Amino acid sequence: MRNLDTKHWADIEKLSGLLFFAQTIDEMLFDYTLDSYKPLALNSRLLCIETLSTITEINNGFIPHKSLQSVLEELKWSLSTDIAAQKLLGIKYSLYLDSIKPNDFKIQETENIVQFLYNALMDRKYLNQITESLIECVADGKKKHKIRSLTSSFITELINYGYHPNHIYFQNSYFFFNPQKRAEIKEPNEIKDFFNIFNFENSEFSIVFIGGIIFRNFTNTLNSFNIAVTKTYNCFSRIAEETAFKNSREQNESFIICTKVQGLDHHSARESVESLLGQVSGLFNFYYHKEKPKISDKCVVRRNSDNYVVIIDRPTKSVLKSKSDESPFEAAKSVEKTLEILNLNASSTYRFARSIELHSTALTSIAIENQLLDLWASIETLLPKNSESKKDRIVQICDSLIPFLQLNYISKQFEELQRDLTLWNAAETEKIIKKIPNSEEYNDVEKIGALVALDSNLDIRTELYSKLQDFPLLKNRIYTLHEAFNSPENIQKTLDNHNLKLNWHLRRIYRVRGLIIHSGKYPSYTSILIENLHTYLDLFLKRIIDLTRNKTIKTIEQGVFETKTTLDFQMNLLKKHKGEPLTESNFKEALLGEKI
Repeated sequence: MRNLDTKHWADIEKLSGLLFFAQTIDEMLFDYTLDSYKPLALNSRLLCIETLSTITEINNGFIPHKSLQSVLEELKWSLSTDIAAQKLLGIKYSLYLDSIKPNDFKIQETENIVQFLYNALMDRKYLNQITESLIECVADGKKKHKIRSLTSSFITELINYGYHPNHIYFQNSYFFFNPQKRAEIKEPNEIKDFFNIFNFENSEFSIVFIGGIIFRNFTNTLNSFNIAVTKTYNCFSRIAEETAFKNSREQNESFIICTKVQGLDHHSARESVESLLGQVSGLFNFYYHKEKPKISDKCVVRRNSDNYVVIIDRPTKSVLKSKSDESPFEAAKSVEKTLEILNLNASSTYRFARSIELHSTALTSIAIENQLLDLWASIETLLPKNSESKKDRIVQICDSLIPFLQLNYISKQFEELQRDLTLWNAAETEKIIKKIPNSEEYNDVEKIGALVALDSNLDIRTELYSKLQDFPLLKNRIYTLHEAFNSPENIQKTLDNHNLKLNWHLRRIYRVRGLIIHSGKYPSYTSILIENLHTYLDLFLKRIIDLTRNKTIKTIEQGVFETKTTLDFQMNLLKKHKGEPLTESNFKEALLGEKI
């Protein structure tokens, strides 16, 4: 979470809704934002599409009838909280919602109902309603939860209609936080000008990569796709970076010049032609195994209509977006320590090592469908099917994996808030923390927990809020976390919701894995699934390593058992304090599951 320059914003109080909107987009599209604060993989419109796709898969015999239940559960939940969808569906909205019956559905009837609902959302009607609702909410400025929900759906719509996340991220930063673009932000309705940037008009681009000299061997094929392979090219601009790019070509390399490339923005145009070059390289590699043609990470992209030139480095792959990356030196030390402490039996050691290999393969794979398949295979290697269980394979995986993801969910929120507060103002944060009674007895996570959750610290939070007038996103984050974790009942509700969403999401990943295997196709939101799956796998592996470090377990199955038991223990501590207010004496037990 970044506190960007707002000196050119005329009246922060009047513009708090607009500033919250802009800061939310910046956070949601930052590569290393915590997954809890990224945009949803699917909004209501896309969930309708997913439901219809799942019905097709069922009718074709690829997946069982009961697979539809979790999809319908999520669709119904999404529609029940979706402001834009509710407005489009009108006064009969609640009756439409009641017609979705996850526990008692008929395929043909359900298909008809969902297609009807989708009719109301299709052809950008849903996106237009989202922007209309955002204009209204931003002007009011008070209902931040609505702005956040609508902003998430807005981003998801833009991405799934073809805009690249990097383009949206840049346009948001350039429009709202660059005084050279707009000397002054004065009115909430300037959000309309921002929306007008995304006009869905394709442009024609020319793109230059540097690739291996081997590309010259199939120039005729590439020419048919408006791609030329040459030893030189005339720079599109006088930008120093482009000149440096041109001069970086080695003797055994060529320029690959792609023309007449269609796209909504520079980044999406680059991605489409890079995908084509990847297919050509893969086909060549099928016939010649020794070497695969490679292209440069960096490229030059020109929009032909106005000669607007951008030098683009390859975006961070979804599978590489990890907050826990270490430096090469630290990583080497971690490898040594892991090898020293890994104390599993032969079978578990083999599966652990094989899982790491598959994890590594996913990191180096270019094709996103292969990334997902390798990560999922890594999970299945760690959690083989239990032949004695009558549960479906995905149910077994959810039962074993979700406790690893639930265990530190709350502390992860507090750790992220601590980082955000420190980035905002480390000195001021320290002053605030010291005002918490008995703060010297708490660790860093406990200090943030006490600050956020305890009603007795309301005055301290109020003082902090007063210092965050130009940072409504951070101010709202503290308030939202307080609402979620200020009582045992709310903590339980939050954890139950998290468990439910994890269940839905893992089942979705499992379905997409099946779709790739059966048809080779994958949905537009697959990159988001990969990010999430990578996080889930890393959390599982790290906990297994921690448990072996403490010599607690000898098998992966024992690690699963211990993690489930630890989570049950924490849930029992939470239930112990049901009906009680959170206080200094009980908040660590109820909130963080620490026995005192």
